[in-house]
Amino acid sequence: SKPSSSSCFPGHALVELESGLHRRMDQLLVGDRVKVAERTFSDVFMFTHKLHNAVATFVIIHTTSGHSISLTLGHYIYVNGVLTSASSVKIGDELELSTGARDTVDSVSETVETGLFNPQTLHGDIAVNGIIASTYTTAVSPVLGHAWLTPLRMVYSALGSTSVLLENGAEFAASMLPGGSATY
Repeated sequence: SKPSSSSCFPGHALVELESGLHRRMDQLLVGDRVKVAERTFSDVFMFTHKLHNAVATFVIIHTTSGHSISLTLGHYIYVNGVLTSASSVKIGDELELSTGARDTVDSVSETVETGLFNPQTLHGDIAVNGIIASTYTTAVSPVLGHAWLTPLRMVYSALGSTSVLLENGAEFAASMLPGGSATY
């Protein structure tokens, strides 16, 4: 069955750690510092989805320089400098790269993939496969999503990566927020 999630990346998506190493989304941990912008890194403080075996539909966006990103339809990505849902990306649009450059979309398609992962960074953005995306979704405005997750960022700041709530209980934590876990 397909979870009603609008806010995830597949397990094989790559993020860049502050060490310069790359890590698959399905191996990312709370406490990892990941690239969120050019020369900027931020802690992963929780996962709102961490479902290794879930199957979902993803939009695959390719750029002229060879970058590509897969994300669920309602996930926000920077398109022509504005946060926009992945489902509305078109050929000719420009995406933001983690180098600070912009790159032109040359193909958009859909696929079904396994794994639903949505790490939340203290910053609110995350670079995936070298492309800047938000950690938020169209179900809630990024401003409200960021505000609602403030108590959980505070838990992380107080307890660090030792908080089991943030690693394994994120679905429960997110379900207490407006809109429920499917929103984040």
